Amino acid sequence: MTEQIVFLDDDGLAPSTRLKRPDCKHSWKQYAYTRPEQVIEHLQEATIAMTCSVPLREEHLRQLPKLKMISLALTGRDIVDVDYCDAHGIQVTSVPGYAANTVAEHSLAMILELFRRPAAFTRLMRQVHAGEAAYQNIYFNHRIRDVRDKHLAIIGSGPIALRLAHLARAFGMQVLFEDRGGKRRGPDCRPLNELLGNCDVLSINCPLTPETYNLIDAERLALMKPDAVVVNTGRGGVVNEAALIAALENGRLGGVALDVVEHEPLHPDNPLFTLIDRDDFLLNPHIAWSSEDAMQQLMDSAVDNINAFVARQDATRKIRTA
Repeated sequence: MTEQIVFLDDDGLAPSTRLKRPDCKHSWKQYAYTRPEQVIEHLQEATIAMTCSVPLREEHLRQLPKLKMISLALTGRDIVDVDYCDAHGIQVTSVPGYAANTVAEHSLAMILELFRRPAAFTRLMRQVHAGEAAYQNIYFNHRIRDVRDKHLAIIGSGPIALRLAHLARAFGMQVLFEDRGGKRRGPDCRPLNELLGNCDVLSINCPLTPETYNLIDAERLALMKPDAVVVNTGRGGVVNEAALIAALENGRLGGVALDVVEHEPLHPDNPLFTLIDRDDFLLNPHIAWSSEDAMQQLMDSAVDNINAFVARQDATRKIRTA
């Protein structure tokens, strides 16, 4: 059988990514991007869909009777109505854990920038060179702090959180995890409010669920030290952004670094841009996952998932016809 495979959004790939093709007999179509109103048209004949970011909801899926499998080139499965797929025999796969190292490294890079400020001092030197800031012998324009012996509180317990903990400990940081409401046990776990009151760095590395939505709100931000920093490379909705803006503007945080926001892609009108000129604020367009190494692994694994699905189908077919 020839599988009709459609890749919905190859503009999510870096130029360096080498996209291999599945081993099975197949036809292949790919699009730079698929808008919601184009999903049905692009997948009308597809038996297998692959996507980096295009949501596939029930209103799409019920109009795609030939679709048997969705290969997601990302960690989670929240962009697909999985319940509908389970009920109608559509296999949904993702690539959990592929970004464990790259997102952890990005989280640590953001922590180091907020503490050491190398990029902020580079911007200052540009200003000095342009005559916009004073030339002087020694500069104390930005506070510089060591990360060694600082307390890192991590919300999350998956591969990214564990890798970040490993990297942070190598820098001499003291690492503790949020205990997930008592569900996680161990000497390195603490209740959330206790963590917030004692940490120097809060790192968000958990998925967005009804339980984690706005988990870090104004009340919980008020528990934190005034020089503590918040780093979010997990999901934007975990932190209440209006409360975060107010806390930073009012001097109740020492810095904020965001790779994710609640509403993506990041729109130029987002209120977070009111902070963009601050040197204690970092805003990235959800790129922590996208190192060249991680992206290649991601796409290879997404295609491997297709191969595995087709192989299982073939094996089942042979058993039935034996």
